[in-house]
Amino acid sequence: MATTNKITPFLWFNGQAEEAANFYAAVFKNSKIGNVIGHGDAVMVVDFTLDGQPFSALNGGPQFTFNPSVSFFVTCETEAETDVVWQKLVDGGMAMMPLERYDWSDKYGFLQDRYGVCWQISLGKLDEVGGQKFVPSLLFTGPQKGRGEEAVRFYTNLFGHSDITGILHYGAGEEGPVGTVKHAQFSLEGQTFMIMDNPTDQTFTFNEAASFVVHCTTQGEVDFFWEKLTANGGEESQCGWLKDKFGVSWQIIPEALPRLLADPDPAIAQHAMMAMMQMRKIEIAKLNLNPNAEKPAITIEATVSASMEKVWRLWTEAAHVQNWNNASDDWHTPKAVNDLRQGGSFVYTMAAKDGSFSFDFGGIYDEVLENQRIAYTIADGRKVSVTFEPTGTGIHIVETFEAENIHSLDMQRAGWQAILDNFKKYAEQQ
Repeated sequence: MATTNKITPFLWFNGQAEEAANFYAAVFKNSKIGNVIGHGDAVMVVDFTLDGQPFSALNGGPQFTFNPSVSFFVTCETEAETDVVWQKLVDGGMAMMPLERYDWSDKYGFLQDRYGVCWQISLGKLDEVGGQKFVPSLLFTGPQKGRGEEAVRFYTNLFGHSDITGILHYGAGEEGPVGTVKHAQFSLEGQTFMIMDNPTDQTFTFNEAASFVVHCTTQGEVDFFWEKLTANGGEESQCGWLKDKFGVSWQIIPEALPRLLADPDPAIAQHAMMAMMQMRKIEIAKLNLNPNAEKPAITIEATVSASMEKVWRLWTEAAHVQNWNNASDDWHTPKAVNDLRQGGSFVYTMAAKDGSFSFDFGGIYDEVLENQRIAYTIADGRKVSVTFEPTGTGIHIVETFEAENIHSLDMQRAGWQAILDNFKKYAEQQ
């Protein structure tokens, strides 16, 4: 997500991020696909530029869908361009306001494209929108209706290099409530934005499908924006996400995060990913992997009342791993792949059942002694060993792993122990 823009739009798709990014790059001139950040074999984030302006797309799942509360105002300087862009974007989507003459434009239309993203296509001059081809436009509606001017003044006071170009209010006899914002244009960090209050009563409002990334260089800057944007009714979320007091979603991201996530060393990238997933506000110091740092070892154990053959089979066969590899009932393992041999690899997808969060846990086997011992190296470079020893009451399993430096040792011990206890329960019920 490297960019010279301080603030960039971030779009949440249900598995269609690459497809959508390529579609938009084909619609607009001077566009290209940039960095692609993966997680395991899956694509997570795609950066792309449209006419030189940066965007990012996330494969985030079905939790959030686009609506007209956030749209992108596109200025086309010729009628031919206006028609071409409209036809390409409306194909497979729907027109919410037809492309025709309006009081504010000789040719304008509002549409929702095939992926749900909303666009306002207008014939006009770029110098009227600060020379910016794509202008994020926020529609304050539902519970936020009437707060448009408050938001304009809040954002322009928060961000540097900001200015209010103009605020047009609804007057007596017009469609919207008197004094609410008919249209406002302003700049944040030199970038143009628009805000309108919805003149009609509709229930949709802002959600995480469309968010804005604030690119930060220092921890102090991350702390500043996090504190200001979550104040007075804002909400913290995960992985650098938050909602401000108006419900608009932001991501406060230090430049180190995308750089580490895209690092060619998989141990560094995996550590940054795992660290990010455990944070609310991003802490830069915790993203960096120090391969020379001493890693304390944690040991957990359990005795399973079953035969060695059964314990080994249930522990190593991927189909069985999916049934026990979770620490609590609100998590599960929807996918498991296990190549059980020295030099072989495994990957288990661990996910919240509500679909809100998932990650891959995987590594490479260093040693496999059937019915005796397994040793492997996790993707972030930490070592794990598991031994199986027959006793008079069953099979005693001892699991030793190198700790990471994000969570407390007690928390790590409790999490791994809960998974081992779940295996014991599963094995004894088979």
